[in-house]
Formats: sequence, C-alpha cells, structure tokens
Amino acid sequence: MAQVIIHTNENGGVSITYPTPEYLETHTIEDVLAKDCPDHAIIIDASELPTDNTYFDAWVLNSGVVTVDETKKQAIIDKQTAETTAKASALAKLAALGLSEAEVKALVG
Repeated sequence: MAQVIIHTNENGGVSITYPTPEYLETHTIEDVLAKDCPDHAIIIDASELPTDNTYFDAWVLNSGVVTVDETKKQAIIDKQTAETTAKASALAKLAALGLSEAEVKALVG
C-alpha cells in the first residue's frame, strides 16, 4: 500500500506529503520524512485517510488518525450557505431592477 506523511500544520489542519514514485526509486519514505517534514510528522498508509475530501479543511489529526472535526465542518457549511444566500440576494436585487438575465450575468460573471 502507498504511504504518505501527515502532520498537523500551523493552521490546525492536516498537511499531507505524497512522495513521488521517482524519488522513492532511490530513497525511502523515511528519507522524505527526515528531509522535508516537521519533527511531529508521521507515516501512515494512504488508505487510512478519509476518502471524502469535501471537507478537507476540517480534517484533524488525533493520535495518528485523520478525522473530520464536526465543528470545523459546520463552520465550512455555514460559510458556504452564507455566500450562496448573499449571491442569491444580490441576484434578486439586480433582477428587481429590471435587468435581463444576460445583463445580470455580465455584471456578476
């Protein structure tokens, strides 16, 4: 199984290092760990990572296991919802001004 190097980054999230196959032809993953990663980084099988990376920014490392922090996940959902609501509101206001769909698209992209 392929191995990766993971560690908690300065933002409290998870950073993942994927060594290239070319580098691994002449080096070990331990060489990558020693050369390019912080002291607290660990090696795991890539199969241990969550398969759904929709909420990658909510991933946290707990005792060598990557999980989704539900509080961070909800914050991401709330932000996405707020952005969608704000955009819908702006589009509704522009449409209320009598602009055509093409004019609205030209304004908001």
